[in-house]
Amino acid sequence: MRRVWDEDENGVYITDDSRFEQLKAGESDLWPVGFPREDVFKYNSELASKLEDLCKDGKQDWNKLDPF
Repeated sequence: MRRVWDEDENGVYITDDSRFEQLKAGESDLWPVGFPREDVFKYNSELASKLEDLCKDGKQDWNKLDPF
């Protein structure tokens, strides 16, 4: 799970929790990583707990996830 730092017409910029707090405080020069919108989904705790096993089995269904 990652945090969204920003978004624009080019994509969604994400980071981890510790870097997010550093960025908010202006203490980091390491900027978030950008991803295309279609590759970023809203966090779903129920699906997240099953995702690793589903990926191993090849049974993941990305349509069950909500796009960002």
